[in-house]
Amino acid sequence: MLSRLEMWGAHDLRHPVHDRDRLNRRHRRLLLALLVLLVGLVGLWKLDRDASSWRDETVSYAVAKRSLGELWLLVQNIDAVHGLYYFLAHLVLAVWDDGVLSLRALSVLGTLTAVLGVHAIGSRLGDPATGFLSGLAFLCVPQVQFYAQEARSYALVSAAVVWATWFLVRALQDGRRRWWAGYAAMLLLGGWLHVFALLVVLAHAVTLARSGHLRRLGWPWLLGVAFAGGAVAPLAVVSAGQASAQLDWLGRPSPQDWLGFVVPAAVAAALGVWLRRRDAGPAGAVTLPAIGVPLLIVPAGFLLTVSLVHPWYVDRYVLYSMSGLALLAGQALRHWQLILRADPARRRRRLYATAAVAFALSSALGPWYWQLRSPVSRTDTVESYWGLTVTVPGDPEPVLFQPARRRVWVLARPAVFGPLDDIALMQTPAASGTLYGVEAPPDVIRQRMLQHREINVLRDRPGQPLDNTPAEIAKREVLRRHYQLCWVISANGGESALFIRRDAAATDPLCAPGRDIYS
Repeated sequence: MLSRLEMWGAHDLRHPVHDRDRLNRRHRRLLLALLVLLVGLVGLWKLDRDASSWRDETVSYAVAKRSLGELWLLVQNIDAVHGLYYFLAHLVLAVWDDGVLSLRALSVLGTLTAVLGVHAIGSRLGDPATGFLSGLAFLCVPQVQFYAQEARSYALVSAAVVWATWFLVRALQDGRRRWWAGYAAMLLLGGWLHVFALLVVLAHAVTLARSGHLRRLGWPWLLGVAFAGGAVAPLAVVSAGQASAQLDWLGRPSPQDWLGFVVPAAVAAALGVWLRRRDAGPAGAVTLPAIGVPLLIVPAGFLLTVSLVHPWYVDRYVLYSMSGLALLAGQALRHWQLILRADPARRRRRLYATAAVAFALSSALGPWYWQLRSPVSRTDTVESYWGLTVTVPGDPEPVLFQPARRRVWVLARPAVFGPLDDIALMQTPAASGTLYGVEAPPDVIRQRMLQHREINVLRDRPGQPLDNTPAEIAKREVLRRHYQLCWVISANGGESALFIRRDAAATDPLCAPGRDIYS
């Protein structure tokens, strides 16, 4: 008599479908492992960015180094929208503090999570190859690579939104409560990481309406959205109150902003039409075009439109929308792969055309990917200001920041600069619960400035918009009336300008007539 193990083996020999299932599982695992490997290689490639960081990352690091009490004080005054991210960054630095590199590693992990979510959606609504190609397409988006190596929250926000979309897909397919619970939880997490993550519900509403599920599953969806919205509402109210102070640097969308939205939207719409014609699916089926097209177009389009009245648009606030384009691109690439297989007579010609297009894209994007990992890809380089101040023991150098937010250049590594006489500062950032500290009243700033023979002004390059606060007006007025600009050292994103009081400038060789102040 055959043993049970032998009977199972004989059954498998008679049913080769089991072998195919094993091969399919192995195929899925290999594709998933390859995708994880690629994300790791791309994310960790030149992660230190030539040992440089820029001011937004410096804010993340400096704030994350504060105590929990100081963090709580900060979010009551400013930047509440990033409060959860700062808390997570605080935990990361408590475990591993390697400067902004630690926080960039957190963003790499967020990007990996988002890529795996795109892969999961593509595999669910297509096949493993579609999922792999979709995840790869998302990874190849330049903005995704940019924020994968940025010590900010946007990669984590994308991960939460992508997985919320995956839970929505599962809920639309079988409607079980656990999928709706997961959907609400991911929306909640995304909203607390950044309020604008909840704009994705507009895209999901379009998906439900276009796929015919709004009437049947509208109530469970609305309950999930209401739960997440209600839980995020306190943050939204506080953030709205802080918006004028936090987003006052933003202008209305530029032609470049509109172009950056219209071109991908047109590509997504064209891909959606082509894919629907090739594979419409049964009535009521959830498809990748029904998910991808609204995801790319609706959140960004809505925020751009609102920004005509209230300038709130920055492409990173809706970075997650690029997952919609990636899903469409992944399915299109999968269809093209099947077309190549199905027509041997034209395969060689189409392979040549595919290789030419791939070469052209890699030639265009390759230098861009390289530049993203260099210091010049950011607005400024904090490390370029190291050594621009000279401090003698017992005699700290008088320093003035123009505008006050440029104090961020010294926040992450104050020890590098040594003790400074920060002329305008009245209360430190940590003590005041602000990002850049509280400056003294204009009269006090004027009095302090006039006490010094020379002042090192760390400032924006000429031509940048000027802040018209009383303190900044006072700084400019005193420098114009009582000081002479004698020496300028340029740095990436700003400069160190040495001003000497006019009654001493006549005898100072740095201020000699005709001397090039940039020499």
